[in-house]
Amino acid sequence: MSTAELRQRIAELRKRRRNGPTVFELGVTFALLAGALWLLGAHFAWWSGILAYVAIGFMQYRLVLASHEATHRTLMTPVWLNEAVGVLCASLVGVSLFTYRRAHLEHHKSPQSIAEDIDGYIYRPLLRARPGWERAWLLVTGNYADIATKLRRKFFGDGGLEGAHAFKGEEKPSAGAVLLQLAPLAAVQLGMLALFTFGLGMWWGWFAFWIAPIFTLALQLDRARTFLEHGYNYFYPGPPEPDLSVAKQSTVDIETSWLGRFLFAPFGFSEHQAHHAQLTVPYYNLPELRALLNEGQPGYVRRIRGSYPVILAKMLHAPLAPEMAAKV
Repeated sequence: MSTAELRQRIAELRKRRRNGPTVFELGVTFALLAGALWLLGAHFAWWSGILAYVAIGFMQYRLVLASHEATHRTLMTPVWLNEAVGVLCASLVGVSLFTYRRAHLEHHKSPQSIAEDIDGYIYRPLLRARPGWERAWLLVTGNYADIATKLRRKFFGDGGLEGAHAFKGEEKPSAGAVLLQLAPLAAVQLGMLALFTFGLGMWWGWFAFWIAPIFTLALQLDRARTFLEHGYNYFYPGPPEPDLSVAKQSTVDIETSWLGRFLFAPFGFSEHQAHHAQLTVPYYNLPELRALLNEGQPGYVRRIRGSYPVILAKMLHAPLAPEMAAKV
């Protein structure tokens, strides 16, 4: 395949947009959320509380990844519908879509090192941690240290990061702009509080069954996914440079089951390397994009086969490269 033909076919994938896949994905997500909330209201008990908590957390994670697609304007078409649905999904999980977009696009600058990657704070410490319990403990507990960074990035833009991570040449949004951007978030969360208070008769349920799952499940799943997709190549085959600060940003595609995609990699995240290659191709076209890149750029796409939990466990126990071990 010639370079011109490859570019033309990628352009066709970029332009080929439809709402059917997103209507299905979000329809299933909201249906399961509604079922979990109904279970809480109709049959509240310890067992229903646990089931609802887990289901809500996983569906909130799906909303986080739907918000990611909206930042690229690939969730729905036309743009106004993408923005409206994206704002709703993001607001439900406590995120300002527009400040999230501003920060997230920094993650897609190419080429860049993992020291320059604005999301590198998630996976860099895990690459340097000792295998086993130390790395697993850092994966779990580091989530809460990351929350302050995520909140500042998604509300104010830079997360307090300096140097290569700062948005050079851009002014931070004014207080009025921040308040305007946070207004949908506040309105949606007040709506959820009203639902728990008047619909389910448990005002405290908003804290216990809506806010808590965001921090303990949705964000934790997102952190683990980021570590897996952006950290795998630094364990297998190993870091390209002894000094990780100059190692290039990297990611992989994951060949996994439909259940794995549903729970851990919805909205095309199992094709994450293809997404980084062409970030404006809609997520439902990424399998075709991956096939094109594999044909037109042999050796470019690296696809890993397995389930997300198994691959993550393998990475948590992966030994450090000798050069890295000497630095620990």
